[in-house]
Amino acid sequence: MTGKTEDREVEFISLMLQRAVSEMAAEVCEQCGKCASGCPVSRHMEDFNPRRIIAKVALGRIEELLKSEEIWTCTSCMKCKERCPENISPYDVILVLRNMAVRAGLPHPESYDQTIEAVVDNGVTQEPLTVRTRTGERHDRSSLSLNPIDKPQDMEEFKEVLLSIVEAGKPR
Repeated sequence: MTGKTEDREVEFISLMLQRAVSEMAAEVCEQCGKCASGCPVSRHMEDFNPRRIIAKVALGRIEELLKSEEIWTCTSCMKCKERCPENISPYDVILVLRNMAVRAGLPHPESYDQTIEAVVDNGVTQEPLTVRTRTGERHDRSSLSLNPIDKPQDMEEFKEVLLSIVEAGKPR
């Protein structure tokens, strides 16, 4: 595997992840299917299946997952974690795989960088939108008696802290 992180570190984390998944009784996961049946992404994307990710980890195919877009497709709804009768969490495994991919210097979706930029610039991922009624009128949050969206009180301090977190997460 190429990247700025030492191969030994990635191999060690891969081994620990594989052991953790095998201790979760991954063979049960391959039989159940509750995670995939509740997954909103699986319904719309044939190539995404949370139990297949667990099976690949159990089989040691971690490098394949790290280089795929599959781990970035999850929307983090956590339905797989909630539905699993064996307490196997594809969501938790996907988060570990994403972190490993970033640490290994492998590509991630550009939209992640755009989201971080929006939060740094505005304090939120997206400014609140107006909503349209059936009659075509537009309403903002205040006209609907909703509280305004809270933003950080000290934007400069917020930016500084957030950028230090982003910097700490970059490959060394």
